[in-house]
Amino acid sequence: MKKIFLQLILVLVILNANATIRRVNNNPGVTLVAALVFADFTAAQTAAVAGDTIYIEPSDINYGSITVSKKLVIVGPGYLLNKNPNTPFDKRTAKVAGLAFGIGSSGSKVYGLDIKNPNGNYADIFFTTATSDIEIFGCIFNDLRSNGSNTNFFNGLLTNCFIVGSVRKASFTMSHSTIANNIILGFFESSDSDVIVKNNIIFGGIDYTSIYYNNIIYSTNVGNLFDLSPNVYNNVCVGCTGTPTNNNFFTTAQNTIFAVTEPRTLDDLEDDNFILAVSSPAKTKGIGGIDCGVFAGPKPYILSGIPPFPMITAFTQGAISAGNIPITISIKRN
Repeated sequence: MKKIFLQLILVLVILNANATIRRVNNNPGVTLVAALVFADFTAAQTAAVAGDTIYIEPSDINYGSITVSKKLVIVGPGYLLNKNPNTPFDKRTAKVAGLAFGIGSSGSKVYGLDIKNPNGNYADIFFTTATSDIEIFGCIFNDLRSNGSNTNFFNGLLTNCFIVGSVRKASFTMSHSTIANNIILGFFESSDSDVIVKNNIIFGGIDYTSIYYNNIIYSTNVGNLFDLSPNVYNNVCVGCTGTPTNNNFFTTAQNTIFAVTEPRTLDDLEDDNFILAVSSPAKTKGIGGIDCGVFAGPKPYILSGIPPFPMITAFTQGAISAGNIPITISIKRN
C-alpha cells in the first residue's frame, strides 16, 4: 500500500513539475528519502533552494510551528476537507502550530495549510521581519499579525482564507497589498491607504484606512465613517443605519444575509455557511452589479481552500489478480 501511495504522489509531482519538489510527511511508517522526503519542515527547508516547492502532506500528527526563511512554494491539502464535496479523498489536513515569515522569505507562496495548535485552537500567521511579495492562499488560521518591530507585508496577497481571528496592524505595516475573498470572523486593520480590501466578509468591523469595496462588513457605522470615507464604496454594512453614500448599502436585518441565519458556528466551522441567501441584500450591491462577499469577483472563494494544483479526489483498489493490484484514481485541478 505504501508503494501505491508513493506512486500516486509521483503522479502529482510529474503534473506539477516546476522546480525541485520536496515532501514533508510525519506519518509513522513513511519511508524517508534523502533530499526529497522528510519528517519535518525544517529539514526540508534546509535542503531546499529558493524557488523549490515543499508539499506538507496530510497527517493526524501536528507538524509544529514552522518559520519560512527561503523563497518557497509551500502546499498543503486545504482545510475543513470533511465538510465539502470535491475535496481530496484523504480528509486529513496538514496542521502546523503557527506559521512565521522571517528573513529570506520574501516571494514565498503558501497554500492550503490548517494552522492549528495540537490542543485544537487555531494559531497565528505572523511576520518577524519586513517582507515583500508574500502570497497566502486557502489557509485557515487565527490572527495575521506582527511578532516583532518594523515588520512589513509589502505587495502581498491574502486571499481565499478563513480567518477565525483578526488582521492586526500593531507594529505591522501593510502596504501595496490585496486582501480578497476572505472570511474574517474578527476585525480588519491596515496601515496604508493603498491596500485593496475587496470581496471579503468581515464580522468585527474595519478601520476605514484602506480601499474597501464589494465587502460585507458588520459595523455600527460609528462616526458615520462609511459615509465620510471616499475609499469605502459598494459595500454592504450590516448593522449600519442612516442614509448611505458612495453606493454602500445599509441593513440591520442580520439574519437575511446568508443561506443560514447564523453562519459563525465556532464550535463546528463550515465555510459553505457563508453562501448568500437567495434573496440576500448583498446580491448585486458590488461594483458593476456583482454580489458582495467572498463567492464573487474575479477569483471567487473556493470551499476548503483547495490549492490550484492537481489533487486526488477518489481512490479505489480492486482485488489482487495474477499478482497485480488494480487501482483507479480520479485527479482534479481547481
